[in-house]
Amino acid sequence: MKLKIKLSSYIQLFFILLSVLIGIVFIFIYENYRQILIDNFQNKHTNQTQQIREDYRLLLDKLQYDFKNKEEENINKMNEFYQYYKVNKNNFDMQKAEEYLNRDISFGKYQIFFINKKYIIEDSSYKQDIGYDLGEYKALRDLFDSLYKKQINIDVSAITLNTFDFKRYLLKLSHDEEYILQVGFVLNIYDDIKTKHNKHTQYTNLLDIYLANEIHIQKISFDEEKLSKDKKDLKQGWVLTKNLLSELYSYANLKDIEKQKVLNLLNTSVEMESIKINEHIDKLFEHDDLIVNMDLANNNLIAYSITDGLFSKTSETKLIIKTVYYADELKNDIKNVQNYMIISFMFVLLLLVLIYLFIVKSVSSKLSELINHIQNNENSTLENINIQEINFLHNNYNDLREKLLNEIELNSNLLKENKRFIADTVHQIRTPLTNIMMNGEMVKKFQKDDSLSSFIDKIDASINMLSNSYEDLAYITTSDTIVYLPTKVNISLMLKNRIKFFSTISKVNKKEIISNIEEDVFIYINQIELERIIDNNISNGIKYATKDELITINLFKNTDFIILEFKTFGNPIQNKNRVFDKNYRESEAKRGLGLGLNMVKNICDKYEITYSVTYKDNQNIFTYYFK
Repeated sequence: MKLKIKLSSYIQLFFILLSVLIGIVFIFIYENYRQILIDNFQNKHTNQTQQIREDYRLLLDKLQYDFKNKEEENINKMNEFYQYYKVNKNNFDMQKAEEYLNRDISFGKYQIFFINKKYIIEDSSYKQDIGYDLGEYKALRDLFDSLYKKQINIDVSAITLNTFDFKRYLLKLSHDEEYILQVGFVLNIYDDIKTKHNKHTQYTNLLDIYLANEIHIQKISFDEEKLSKDKKDLKQGWVLTKNLLSELYSYANLKDIEKQKVLNLLNTSVEMESIKINEHIDKLFEHDDLIVNMDLANNNLIAYSITDGLFSKTSETKLIIKTVYYADELKNDIKNVQNYMIISFMFVLLLLVLIYLFIVKSVSSKLSELINHIQNNENSTLENINIQEINFLHNNYNDLREKLLNEIELNSNLLKENKRFIADTVHQIRTPLTNIMMNGEMVKKFQKDDSLSSFIDKIDASINMLSNSYEDLAYITTSDTIVYLPTKVNISLMLKNRIKFFSTISKVNKKEIISNIEEDVFIYINQIELERIIDNNISNGIKYATKDELITINLFKNTDFIILEFKTFGNPIQNKNRVFDKNYRESEAKRGLGLGLNMVKNICDKYEITYSVTYKDNQNIFTYYFK
């Protein structure tokens, strides 16, 4: 059965779905606006980061160019230092040697260092580096060992940071093979970098600058007092390097194989393995020269940019710039958009509620009230109807109900008159019918020969048929006024009597009734109602069965039921489900009232008698099961 839903429920469901849909639309709009705000904020500050990078790129390019320009001179100075030590080994003066190297230079400065076989700076014109253990990095140990083994003659390092100075170191083994002689060419652009840093920190919340070469990453600090006191420690430098690489790894867009390489690097010990930091940095920045992370949870945007070497992007020193921008303004903008969306949604929701209340009050409640009047079969008393269609239904319903009541009253009176007419007619028929039957019996009694037998049989059959129809009409007209009480009835005896009653009718219709009746079978039923069941099944059999064929009536008992069967040869009943319906006739050619089997059905339902219609062996079989 299809589920029926009230109009008010439909309206309520509609408004709930509409509210959800509007909510989804507002969420979509909010998320769209939010993403636009984030994108604008990110674009604005990544552009700013790129401008800062370009500013520092020019400074780094100039620094690299100056070092490159001095490369030949640096090598010559390395060789001069080698010769100077060779000649003055026995009375070597570090200060005089430095002055000797710096005697004719136009810009920059040279510093000199002695690195012993334990990889420690034993002596230097730059006193802060004395005692500095360079053997903490395997890459430096390998380099020094290759010089001691004379695998290379001279080595020129990448640019590195030493306190305030940018240096490029040159290495060569001394003639006595006691020391690695080191010359450091110094260019000081610290003040220029600091000036730019002060300029750009006006627009950023944090600006860190890192110098990266093959060995490690160094942070350029702008705290001069702290720089002067800091003790040089390569292990501490590796911690800084790992921390920065970890940050870049967490934000960079890397392939799985590249991620694994960086993870392997972070788990590497620089004391045990020789690594090249620049190669991994290139991988981190391979897909973009900007690494950006928008972190609203921590209220900031972090952007990393890189400036490659001017001459060799792989081995040259790189400048990494980290900029951090606080997202307070962005979060406020997002909050404002969120508040605006909430207020707008609440306003729309309030509007929907008002519309819903108006519709429920003006439409749904009025319709529900009208439906209640209809269901209770009473006049509609609706007032103040503003909806034209509901007002139309209200007026028309009341008009139609009034007409219907008038028609019902008229039909009720007609029905009463018809029933009274039928009852009177049946009553009027009883006396002449009885007289006819009695006189018919007298005629048969005093008949001297058989010349009139056929005519008398036909008259007798007609009288019996008329009597049967009379009994049907009598039962129908009294069934709703007389209580037919059940008694213990000998169905075997009654069945034989009714077969005898119909014998003349079946004879005239050229049909013979045979029976198999178990003796002394009793059931509890009203005798008149049992007679109606038997008579209607026999009369239907006589009316519809094939001529010159037997009509069989069986009565027998089994464990659970008393079974009564009526079998007639003929065409199969086409609609077995409707044959017991009122006024239904299987064949329009056969005239009848169409009440007999419906009467049988009602009696069976009253006494819980099960019945069925089947077709077997060319016979229609009506079966009744009495408890």
